[in-house]
Amino acid sequence: MEPRILLIDDDDLTREIFATTLREAGYEVFELPSPIGASRTIMNEQIEIVVLDMYMPQLNGDKFAKMLRNTPRLERIAIVLISSCDPTELADTARRVRADAVVSKADASTQLVPTIRRIANRMLRSRIR
Repeated sequence: MEPRILLIDDDDLTREIFATTLREAGYEVFELPSPIGASRTIMNEQIEIVVLDMYMPQLNGDKFAKMLRNTPRLERIAIVLISSCDPTELADTARRVRADAVVSKADASTQLVPTIRRIANRMLRSRIR
C-alpha cells in the first residue's frame, strides 16, 4: 500500500501541479495551503510523508518540520522540503531540521516522484524487517 502524502504549499498553482503529479503516480494526496492545522490532518488521515514548502507567510516549512521532529506522535513522519531557494541553503536547512529529502522546485517535475518512491521503498523495507 502506497503511503499517504500531505502536500503543504501556499502557492495554489504550485500545490495543484505537484498534487496532480503525485496522484498520476498513484499516490493519495491531501493538500493544505499552510502548515497551520496540519498536525491534525496528519493524525486524522494517517499521513506518512509530508511534502513541505520552505517559505510560507504564516509559518515557514523549516519551523513546521522542526515541530514535527519534536512531537513524539509525529516524529517518524517522512519530510520532503521543497523550495526555489539556493540548493545549498535547502540542503543545509534539511540537515538542520532532519528532513528526509529535498527537491528544488526547478527540478520537481523530474525529481519529486522519484524522491517520494525512494522514501516509500525505504518505509516498506523497514516494515518488513
